[in-house]
Amino acid sequence: MNQEFKQEFLINAMSGATKTQLLRTYREELNCTDENIKELLNLPEIQKAPKFVNYWKFHKLKIPSLAKCYKFPFTKIYTQRNFLSKQECTELIEEIEDNLEPSCIANPDDRRTVSDYRTSSSASFNYRKTNIGTDTDLKISRYLKLDPFIGEWVQGQKYGPGEYYKEHHDFFHPFTEEYKTYTEWMGQRTWTFMVYLNDVKKGGETYFKHLNLAIKPERGMAVFWNNLYPFGWPNLKTMHEALPPLEEEKYIITKWFRSWHLIN
Repeated sequence: MNQEFKQEFLINAMSGATKTQLLRTYREELNCTDENIKELLNLPEIQKAPKFVNYWKFHKLKIPSLAKCYKFPFTKIYTQRNFLSKQECTELIEEIEDNLEPSCIANPDDRRTVSDYRTSSSASFNYRKTNIGTDTDLKISRYLKLDPFIGEWVQGQKYGPGEYYKEHHDFFHPFTEEYKTYTEWMGQRTWTFMVYLNDVKKGGETYFKHLNLAIKPERGMAVFWNNLYPFGWPNLKTMHEALPPLEEEKYIITKWFRSWHLIN
């Protein structure tokens, strides 16, 4: 394996892909041997999971004063109007349209699994081919003052009329088969940062069931929250669902931050 091949592996690992999925891809599609895989996993840039994660540092982020805070006991949901400009939203929608695939749900083997629990479409941004994904990622990270490389790459979602994502949490549930698969690299999800890319007249709200809070899509507006309590345990109150838009399409982007750096 040459240096370029190894560098490509590190870039893919840094995107937020699971170890399970990435190694399967390299074996099945790139014909890597067990020896090749061992060499890739032993690259000095790849970090081992820390013995301790300071979740308090994620809890005490200083949120910009212009953000609106919905305060609930032990839970805060924030919104920031005009986080993205009209032009940025238009460019992101165009990029999403060019890369759409059916949205998937989590499973222990991290295989592409489509379900009627989630009927939207998703799009991954290839940061080597487009600037808008990279620029948006950096803008989100600077806003929260978090390192972009401690998070997954930005993902786009499209909901057609009647499409939805039923109630779910963004964190990975401890003591489940999926937990090890999705947290082995980069750890648990901490902050979710989502931005609406267009106005939706009817339906399409993000609904937090346990908080009785429904947020209506507004072009350029960000919605963000910490999925964990200060000590790192999942906050069940952050359960939410994407209600179906009734007459028009709905576009969003999401960046999920994790707990620790995989690549040094």
